[in-house]
Amino acid sequence: MCGIVGVINSSGQTVVRDLGNGAHFLQHRGPAYAGLFLWDPVRRRYALERGEGLADDIFKPLGHLEGDVGIAHTRYKTFGSGGAPNAQPFFDAFTGIALAHNGHITNVDQIAGELGRRGQGLTASCDAEPLLRVLALWIEHYRAADPLAEEKEVVFKAIAEVQRRVTGAYSAVAATPSGLYAFRDPHGFRPMVRGRRERSGGSTVMIASETLALEQNGFAVEEEVPHGAALFVDRALELDERTLLQKDARPCAFELIYFADVESKMMGDPIRTFRWRAGRSLAMHLIDTVPELVREIDLVVPIPHSPIPGAEAFAQKLEKELNGGAVQIQYATPISKYRYGGRIFMEETQEARDEAAMLDFRVDTISVKDKNLFIVDDSIVRGTNATRIVRAFRAAGARSIWFGTLWPMVIDSCFQGINTPTQSELIGARYARDIEAVQTELGVDRLFYLPIDVFQEKVIKGAPACMACTTGQRAVMFEHAGTVLPPV
Repeated sequence: MCGIVGVINSSGQTVVRDLGNGAHFLQHRGPAYAGLFLWDPVRRRYALERGEGLADDIFKPLGHLEGDVGIAHTRYKTFGSGGAPNAQPFFDAFTGIALAHNGHITNVDQIAGELGRRGQGLTASCDAEPLLRVLALWIEHYRAADPLAEEKEVVFKAIAEVQRRVTGAYSAVAATPSGLYAFRDPHGFRPMVRGRRERSGGSTVMIASETLALEQNGFAVEEEVPHGAALFVDRALELDERTLLQKDARPCAFELIYFADVESKMMGDPIRTFRWRAGRSLAMHLIDTVPELVREIDLVVPIPHSPIPGAEAFAQKLEKELNGGAVQIQYATPISKYRYGGRIFMEETQEARDEAAMLDFRVDTISVKDKNLFIVDDSIVRGTNATRIVRAFRAAGARSIWFGTLWPMVIDSCFQGINTPTQSELIGARYARDIEAVQTELGVDRLFYLPIDVFQEKVIKGAPACMACTTGQRAVMFEHAGTVLPPV
């Protein structure tokens, strides 16, 4: 999971501020690294700036940069190493194209091997570089085949080759001296939206991971870029969008519960609505399966911040269904999360995750003492957060602790943009889907996951989506069956 932004302006004004502001509203998608790339056609030069840390801190000194087309990125590492050299965007000087992506490329080793047999190599361990190298080599191939071809025709052909040969997940933005490109993988695992802003000084197009980045910067959202599509926007803001290679849609459903900002929209609905549906569905699941437990709940407690809308809906639905509201369900937030703490599972080691969990949360002991608590969280991945929080509530004197999640049990690794490459890290997989064993490990009295079929029917209303981390059913190959690079 990362955040991507692409911006182009029709009047020659610099877009550095829009890039920075767009990245600011995607900071939740990648708080570890950030970077931007700008083309300045007047001075015939480019700027590439990357660093480690928050986008706001990295971009703050760059307000003087000129350029009317550019891309920006906020990185959460799902592949390779850290450090500024692995921050995005990446730039290919031979073809003049810069690229940033959100996702996870699964056949990097295959690409590296083919490059090695040509006497070439990769300079970084971020999977954006091999994605760019494949694109650039196919651009060179098609340019050589037809030197008089228009740039966008060459680039569209190259993107189609990427979609056929690069496996995994990728929503990418790219900039050349001619304009702004964007494309999604054939399944559309990671989100991408496009919008436009009209002002007296000129028009601007922005492409970003989430609608929040558009709307907070005054852009009207025009469309979600279709899966398998590619588009080009020139300096007159003329749009050429084509569907190149489209397979069954598989947008990541975990975006709806955890990754995306609650004020964004995806898959046709506000994120808040999806989380609200999940909370109501979890409430009905409990009423159907353990009505006697529901009546014993003293306090519904959300874990900040993603599950808060779902926890509110959960509490309200329980209260409404139990004797028409005669039974009161109390809702409170006795646990607070340090607002700058980031997301714990993004830490690179379990030791770091444990330390972050200890520092991140604080509990109001008075409000939970002698109470039967029902904790609502978005999900349980490794169990680090849940274990620490349960211990804190036990120490505060809670009588009973029941725990429910808005997402089904995570039992399989994700290679489409989430940092869970090893199954042994996943608490659900480690205990072979045994809920009682996970319950014991977490130290809770009862544990409830929203069932997969309920999530599919009630939350996403049967819409196609990737839930491979809960079902184990993958839609992608890990390697292309043939060669990835063009013939020499």
